[in-house]
Amino acid sequence: MTQVFFIVLAILSGAGISMQAGMLGAIGTARTPAAAVWISLLATVVGLTAFVIYRSATSSIGLPPPFDRPYIMIAFAIAATVALAFSARDLEWYYVLTGLMPIPFLVGAGFLAPRLGVGLYISAAIAGQLTAAVLLDHIGAFGGNIIRADYIRILGIAALMTGVVLIRGFN
Repeated sequence: MTQVFFIVLAILSGAGISMQAGMLGAIGTARTPAAAVWISLLATVVGLTAFVIYRSATSSIGLPPPFDRPYIMIAFAIAATVALAFSARDLEWYYVLTGLMPIPFLVGAGFLAPRLGVGLYISAAIAGQLTAAVLLDHIGAFGGNIIRADYIRILGIAALMTGVVLIRGFN
């Protein structure tokens, strides 16, 4: 049962990557593709430094000097947050979350891949990524083109999920 839970987490971590792609497309349309990447990178830095600050406060994570000092990471997070606020002005507030979307995938790779195996983790993450992408297309998320989920696309999702089951095996 634990493995099934981990597979569901892997699927969800992959879904975040599709959310990021949809958001980047919307930012790229509103601004430029380069601005979309910049905002996403800044948001990733903010999210990762917040995660590192939290982990440093609760346990030793073994970062190299000078990043093992909390005040360095706090200053880094503040600088990145200010840069993000200026860069993302006049955009919908939720677009700054674009940089946070890959964090579950990265954390999942570190936590889930050793427990599931790299092949099962990546197959589940890709299945989640493509399933979420079809859903986002279907609803036209973030102002994107609406591409309805027809029977062929749904069959593709079923094939992906079947692939995850086959990679898992029946042990």
